[in-house]
Amino acid sequence: MKTFIVYAHPEPKSFNGALKDRAVKLFEAAGHQVEISDLYGMGFKPLIDQADFADPANPDMLQIPREQEHAHASGTTAADIAAEQQKLLWADFILFQFPLWLYSQPAILKGWMERVFSSGFAHEVKADVAGRRWFENGGLKGRRVMLSLTCAGSDLAFGPTGRHGDMERILWPIHNALRYAGLDVMPPHVAYAVLRGGEDHRAEILENFDRHLTEAWSGTPLSFHRLDEYDDQHQLNADVIPRTAGQWRR
Repeated sequence: MKTFIVYAHPEPKSFNGALKDRAVKLFEAAGHQVEISDLYGMGFKPLIDQADFADPANPDMLQIPREQEHAHASGTTAADIAAEQQKLLWADFILFQFPLWLYSQPAILKGWMERVFSSGFAHEVKADVAGRRWFENGGLKGRRVMLSLTCAGSDLAFGPTGRHGDMERILWPIHNALRYAGLDVMPPHVAYAVLRGGEDHRAEILENFDRHLTEAWSGTPLSFHRLDEYDDQHQLNADVIPRTAGQWRR
């Protein structure tokens, strides 16, 4: 198996760094090939701007989806973006390792996703609905992906009645973006209370992480509604019961 790890933390000695190193050790011990993008170490540029498009379709106005599609079709995708896209195409399994900051990814990882999961490459919404490359028909279908994240709060604080809100709903926008690209999204690994729990707690998290990763290779992906469960107005059909964090559950 070929595994691609996207790592987003500025401190190598952080617990995120320990989780990343643990994953590499486990993957390599299992005979996997491993590729890592250390976004802070690489100094990855997180902003989409005119510099991404050397041969713009419209020099007078930056329309990002159209320029991304034009760059992909013409082979002019920026070199740093194209390099990351090749890693995605190479991989069977993709792991994102990051801290949860202000209920989302670090800005450098969000920027990586915006630039690398580009229109034309990861997805393409055409006028013809039947020809659209999105969700289960996305450009990266056939690959598995998993989020591994840390947070300072407890699991109770991130529960359905917790102060921070339900973690399943917090992660929904990220999970749905990954599914939008066609990826099979595996249940996330969330390391709670990493600052306050102490060394024994962190050691237990690392042991659980091994089991979680191993199960992710062959386990059942998260459930998403199929495209044929929606009508022409992108609403769930009347006979479909909402079953994800992104739709109201009746």
